[in-house]
Amino acid sequence: MANFITSVVQDNILTLTINRPKARNALNQAMYLLLAQGLETAQQDDAIHVVMIKGSADIFCAGNDMQDFQAMSQGQADQYGARFMRALINCDKPIVAAVNGSAMGIGTTMLQFVDFLYLSPTAIFQTPFVAMGLCPELGSSQLLAQQIGVRKARAMLLAGEPMQANEAVTLGFANEVCDSPDDAAQQRAITLAKLAPIAMRTSKAMLMRGSRQQLLDIIEYENKSLAYLVTQPECREAVSAFMEKRQPDFNLC
Repeated sequence: MANFITSVVQDNILTLTINRPKARNALNQAMYLLLAQGLETAQQDDAIHVVMIKGSADIFCAGNDMQDFQAMSQGQADQYGARFMRALINCDKPIVAAVNGSAMGIGTTMLQFVDFLYLSPTAIFQTPFVAMGLCPELGSSQLLAQQIGVRKARAMLLAGEPMQANEAVTLGFANEVCDSPDDAAQQRAITLAKLAPIAMRTSKAMLMRGSRQQLLDIIEYENKSLAYLVTQPECREAVSAFMEKRQPDFNLC
């Protein structure tokens, strides 16, 4: 299970790789725990100056694991998802990310909190929460509109409309589209790791000043709403339809 998230520290850079290709890098509870622990370690370890997050060569993250959703729809509580969210927001070290291919659901919303983001031409972002009988998460109900504009954020969060790679750069969600986002992200991480670490942490903390607690409060509200919706007939129908490879029929709910 630990191999689904690989963690490597080299040259003051912690690289976290989502490595579950058979499930299109969908995140389950064990993976949330490993990501949270990695970010918490980076926050506490002075030898780590930068965090880099990446996925596979053809996909970044397919969102939340459907079997986990199914279990939660039957009443199982989220164990580590919220912990990962808090660790991501509380991390004062710069975070660099590389995205190849699809970033779905939390694969998109986690990227709201990275400081530098590099994309392949095939990168695509989608937040089909309503289609799954759910609601926005990880602060996206407020933060996404601030980053890409109200109209695009509503199109993504309400209608599940995708955002293409070039569009993500134009709207300010990402830094650059490049042939090798992994290499571009690595070079950025190396450059950042050589800068003054205390000044870097202080500067990032300043950028988050006033918004961190507000984001944590928003996420708590979102998570309570998610915990309710995931147990409702609409979500159960959406998950069943996904598993059965059919279109959901919400009129049955």
